[in-house]
Amino acid sequence: MSLENQINAQTPPTFLWHTYEDASVPVENALLFANGLRTQNIPFELHIYPQGAHGLSLATEETDDGRGLQDAHISGWIKLCTEWLHQTFNTPIGEN
Repeated sequence: MSLENQINAQTPPTFLWHTYEDASVPVENALLFANGLRTQNIPFELHIYPQGAHGLSLATEETDDGRGLQDAHISGWIKLCTEWLHQTFNTPIGEN
């Protein structure tokens, strides 16, 4: 079930983010996956945030389930991912 063992030629470019203090999934899993992508020459971007519980989703008020899963810094991943997607797939920002 380890994702790093499932990487193959059909694995798409991947945007990853994780938090160091996630108590449910160790940050090492994201690092292993990123390393597997690199080994297979699959484009990726990886961000490790120092704080944040598992299950942050968008880390915005809209996705907070009442556990205080909002973080203005971490929610920046959405903008970073959007920029990365446009850069990776060579589409101008604002083009659908």
